[in-house]
Amino acid sequence: MTDNDELEDLLSTLYHALRAERRRYVIGILERTTEEIVTTRELARKTTSMELGVPERQATGESYRNTYNALSQTHLPTLSEAGIIIYDSERQTVMPGANFELAALLLDTNTPTVDVFTSLLSGDEKT
Repeated sequence: MTDNDELEDLLSTLYHALRAERRRYVIGILERTTEEIVTTRELARKTTSMELGVPERQATGESYRNTYNALSQTHLPTLSEAGIIIYDSERQTVMPGANFELAALLLDTNTPTVDVFTSLLSGDEKT
């Protein structure tokens, strides 16, 4: 396998992992924190808050539980398999992985592009 093939495989893996909005939220949360390790509970609370557009103290109940379960069972394992995070399922903790910086860079560069295309496709373009 050539270096280009390896890079294409890595990018494909990262883009696949970044498809879900909750996974993108996790990366953004980890980018902004000063903590080395973040708990799944904290990620679920912050993610629920972002999804509902409410303060973290109001991100509770069924929405929080659903987010927590989805993160624990699906999203965090997917990010971990892609090397974006290190997920300890027993301790329910998360920290950035070897591919974290690259994934964050992809989000930082692609999100504005997607926003522009979405705006153009929906007819909201500024003239």
